[in-house]
Amino acid sequence: MSLVLGLEVTPRVVRGAFLRTTLRGSEMERYAEAPLPYSAESESEEGLLAAAIAQVISEGARPPDRIIAALNGDAASLRLIDLPAGVEKKAAEVLPGELGAVLPFDVEDAVVDYQIVGRDESTIQLMAVAVPRQNVANRLRELQAAGVDPRELAVGAAAFDGLGALLGEPLEGKTVLVIDVGPSSTDFAVLTNGRCTFARTVSGGMDLVESGARADLGASLQRTFASYRAQRSEAPSLILLSGETAPMESARQWLTEQLGLECDVAPLPPASGADEEMRPKFTKAAALAARAISRGKQLDLRQGEFASQAAASEIRKHLRLIAVCFTAVVLSFAVSLMARYRVARAENEGLTATLEEVSKDLLVEEAHSALHARELLTAGPRIDDPLPRFDAYDVLEAISVSIPDDIQHDTRRLLIEIDDDGDHGRFEIQGTVGSIADRDRMVDALKAHSCFADFQKGSISTAVEDRKDYKLSVKVDCDEMASRAGKEK
Repeated sequence: MSLVLGLEVTPRVVRGAFLRTTLRGSEMERYAEAPLPYSAESESEEGLLAAAIAQVISEGARPPDRIIAALNGDAASLRLIDLPAGVEKKAAEVLPGELGAVLPFDVEDAVVDYQIVGRDESTIQLMAVAVPRQNVANRLRELQAAGVDPRELAVGAAAFDGLGALLGEPLEGKTVLVIDVGPSSTDFAVLTNGRCTFARTVSGGMDLVESGARADLGASLQRTFASYRAQRSEAPSLILLSGETAPMESARQWLTEQLGLECDVAPLPPASGADEEMRPKFTKAAALAARAISRGKQLDLRQGEFASQAAASEIRKHLRLIAVCFTAVVLSFAVSLMARYRVARAENEGLTATLEEVSKDLLVEEAHSALHARELLTAGPRIDDPLPRFDAYDVLEAISVSIPDDIQHDTRRLLIEIDDDGDHGRFEIQGTVGSIADRDRMVDALKAHSCFADFQKGSISTAVEDRKDYKLSVKVDCDEMASRAGKEK
């Protein structure tokens, strides 16, 4: 069981969402917030931030096992990059070169990360982020001074990537906009099937609304929406409003007028600390907490020199358990391997016994392996062939071959007698041919066969249409053929 805190820090308020995770699932435990009544010029702002964060953490049932926070989007560069599909495995190496020409700062002095948001047969599309290292260092230093060391550091509007795992079915098969109007900037994210596929932070937020320049904010949102439509094909069907303005019906109506889409709020799971009306304000904090249960790669600025030390300490803390589990896995594999070996060995012994028995019966000699059996087969049979050397089918074939193609021959009666060994016998044929010469030609052809001898020509009579009926008796004697075949062998 683990308790995760999604921590959203704005210039006006700190919000937290406590998510309890188990092997069976997750449950939102509590929402909490604390105001930040300080300005950028305040000298005690670090102390106020620490107090506000401490107040939020104190409202949890216990200290969280993991904290996930975010860097403001106006301190980073988020953009979509198309790359050939063939370089997917080397995207981390290729990406800095692609970003170098479009960033307003040196990519060599930036933290770069990406996640894949689309692909086809020839192209992959990445959502890439690049942040100057100093901005990441300042944010981590600010949070650590306030008493927290986040395990992950999301960035800008991409922080809403966790909503898919948190809400599940309500976002499945849909493309929605998530808009969070902050004090001085506005996050604009697009979720497709619960995964963030576009994220942008535009300048201006409640400061524009409060100064009467709401139209400027609307124009910025329209331009960002147009930029998304130019780069992605999925058309959003709904706006989910997050943050301080989410409970305001007037704010939702205004967004519908600006972007032409119905506007609602995210159906966050109920928990203590916020009623149904105030719950949408915690959308970003809940999304940050839900990154702990999300699958797939997500943008995280805690890498390289900024990698979380807490993760390494957690590994060291459970090193003994990891070693025990590894040993159990190795032993299980060894036992499984031994069992498979014994089964295979028993099967091999059974097949070998069958081979020995069959080879003994058919090849006289026992074969103990497939190679030995092949050698015995190649050497030829060592038993007498049970089939006769010359049978009635051979007589039929010899007669058929002996009749020249230009002779019209009709067989009226054929008698074949062959002994069991196929060495001796006789056959008698009665047929009709065109002339005596045709019969004699056929007889001469039969005499060429080594098994035929003692030809006795019978009487000839005239049939219809000047055709001749004839009789022929031939003796079958294959002793000479067998002796000759034996010598050749």
